[in-house]
Amino acid sequence: MMALAVWRARLTGMVNAADARRHARVVQLLPLGAGSRLLVVEFGGRRLLLGQGRGALVRLAEADLASAAVEPIT
Repeated sequence: MMALAVWRARLTGMVNAADARRHARVVQLLPLGAGSRLLVVEFGGRRLLLGQGRGALVRLAEADLASAAVEPIT
């Protein structure tokens, strides 16, 4: 959850980019349509797949950076 808070704070300008990179890094962003996109974020040795819609972020999957295995969120 902290990765989401850091990411959201970075987007809203609450922290500068250098501070945000220390904790979380947006690896890839894929627009899906009006107001929605997929994001891959690295945080704490993990890679998170996030879905962003209008006013909401949802963690869809998680993977360990040292492993290729992806754990879907149920």
